[in-house]
Amino acid sequence: MTMRTKRESWIFVLTVLSAAASLVSIAASEILLALACLLWIAIRPRPFLIPAYALPLTAFMLTTVLSWVMSPDPSIGAAPVRKFVLFSMGLLASNFVTDVWRVKLAYRVLLITAAIGSVVALVQFGLNERRYLASGLLADDPMAIDRVKGFMGHWMTFSGGQLLIWCAVIPLIVLIGRRWIIPLLLVGVALIFSYTRSAWLGAAAGIASVAFWIPRKQLVRILVPIIAAGLLASPLIYHRIALSAGGGFGPDYGRVELLRVGVELVRAHPLFGVGLNRIHDEFPKYYRGDNLETFFYGHLHNNFMQIAAERGLLCLTAFLWFLGTLYRSFWRFLKSGNEALRLTALSAVSALTGFLVMGLFEFNFGDSEPLILFLFIVSIPFGIDGMMKHQRTPSIPAGSK
Repeated sequence: MTMRTKRESWIFVLTVLSAAASLVSIAASEILLALACLLWIAIRPRPFLIPAYALPLTAFMLTTVLSWVMSPDPSIGAAPVRKFVLFSMGLLASNFVTDVWRVKLAYRVLLITAAIGSVVALVQFGLNERRYLASGLLADDPMAIDRVKGFMGHWMTFSGGQLLIWCAVIPLIVLIGRRWIIPLLLVGVALIFSYTRSAWLGAAAGIASVAFWIPRKQLVRILVPIIAAGLLASPLIYHRIALSAGGGFGPDYGRVELLRVGVELVRAHPLFGVGLNRIHDEFPKYYRGDNLETFFYGHLHNNFMQIAAERGLLCLTAFLWFLGTLYRSFWRFLKSGNEALRLTALSAVSALTGFLVMGLFEFNFGDSEPLILFLFIVSIPFGIDGMMKHQRTPSIPAGSK
């Protein structure tokens, strides 16, 4: 192994560790991501693959910057622009996770990390439930306000990461090995006990989107234990749903108002939005109800509405272009005769669909930890496809014309 090859292997290791660390610590994930990028710049490996989604993602970034420039208060809008550095994860994954061995290793590391986080979360749920039974306070309810977080700082971030692992790994079990179903089941059970309904919907949608291509026995082995766990937890699930059905639970009531006000914000600021990080300032001006203090309105809890209201319809169009390019590329990969490309494409479709369905109720595209993991997962098929094309291209001997 040459020195260059060793260094490229280190970039792969740092990239995988950064993706896995997004399930534990955003600081660690970003440090590892920065080290991978610096090493990549230092050795300048070839060939360099630019995934097909790069153009629409660049358009998304440019229209975001345009919204920032046109904002009434650009001084508060720098954070979303700085977050563009996280998009480098897509380039790293598509250039260094390029063969079956690396795919297997990457997903095993991700699954181990997610399973450990799941165990932590289940312990948290038991402790929180005991405290809630003693106090009876809504603030202590692990199905409402005090939900499990694993290693994360918020339950939406935790459940978003677990959702991506759950959706991405199920189509890949054939590739990484059936014994890995056990840690995958831990992730599924933790998703149930996260009591985050958007994650439940996302997980169901993600698996439904690829169920036709997954062997039935494989689905049965995975889903039957999860359904059994759901049935055992059904009294607690009923309690969570009853909170919403009552109509007085602030976070649920707030989502309806967020969408209504979001439409008004888009109507008033269609092209460039209200400006980056200005939803919190503009929301009260358009809100007509009472009890504004009972729910969070720093963002609109919906990817599409958030982008349209904050950054304008031009940016939303670029975002939809980006998503359409992903789905179109994955559909092409699914027709390939290469098993690794087909399976990683299925994995990406499942994760992308689950991510978007959850994103109908949460601005997860703006949450750094799930965003890093999302970019890692959806970029791997491009790396496999790029390596296949490179191997088919005949090399030209040095000195020949």
